[in-house]
Amino acid sequence: MIAAIAIAEELPLFTTDPDGYEGLDGLLTVVPVTRPTVLHDR
Repeated sequence: MIAAIAIAEELPLFTTDPDGYEGLDGLLTVVPVTRPTVLHDR
């Protein structure tokens, strides 16, 4: 669903799981991003 919306709107898809969109080359631009480090309150 996420990939379909990105394709329909001609938008890149930014994701922390680029392997989940394997096979959509040519239809979609997948931009891998890293998950930020979150410092928890102590």
